[in-house]
Amino acid sequence: MKFLKYTFFTIFVLVLLFAWLFPQFLRCFFVEYDSFQKIKPNIFVEEKTSKMQQDSLLKYVESAEKRIESFWRSKNGQAKIIFCKNSTTYQKYAKTTEGAGFSIGTPLGSWIILNQDGLNVDVIAHEMCHDELMTKLGWWKTKKEIPTWFDEGLALMLDYRFVSTQDSIQRFIDYRTELSYLSPVSISLKKLNTQKDFFGQGELFTKIAYFTSALEVSRRISLKGKKEIFSVINKTEKDGKFEF
Repeated sequence: MKFLKYTFFTIFVLVLLFAWLFPQFLRCFFVEYDSFQKIKPNIFVEEKTSKMQQDSLLKYVESAEKRIESFWRSKNGQAKIIFCKNSTTYQKYAKTTEGAGFSIGTPLGSWIILNQDGLNVDVIAHEMCHDELMTKLGWWKTKKEIPTWFDEGLALMLDYRFVSTQDSIQRFIDYRTELSYLSPVSISLKKLNTQKDFFGQGELFTKIAYFTSALEVSRRISLKGKKEIFSVINKTEKDGKFEF
């Protein structure tokens, strides 16, 4: 009896500790019980979101899904989408005020959190690509093996905010040109392996990191096609080791 008492107490303490360390995960997990309206399976909008914004969100989600299917040949990710009308709500769910969209991936589910700037197909497709990669490899393998630069560079292949051309060679050239405007040299990929490396050194560094990552992924696609990217991902799935 005493053993059970200590066991329940330990579980209770661990739950409280988890809730304290990862409040965003719990909020996302229980989004249906917050002040959000489900407008379609897996799509939630903050209360008082206008009908026009709801319709735009549904339209952009549909377009982003088509973009995912075109690039990945199918769409298997099932991330829930949470649209936050207010910046304070976005910060509550995404733990940041920066960016237009944010992804949370866990073994228990995935969520894409959007603010009003994220109400466009590029942001949604970008975040969906993160979810698609994690769905393909699994949470643990993605976190353990996939460097942030590859994850972000791949997502930019479906995000046309910076480079919109679809020709693979021209896309690589355009990314190289855009990067040259920001910095005479790219950042070493070894310095972009983790999220802390990628996002923790200032706005300009992060922007250069994005272009550096996109340049590397687009370079490989321009040389050998998308099949080379899928070959890398499939090999990671099979062998449990990322090699690019």
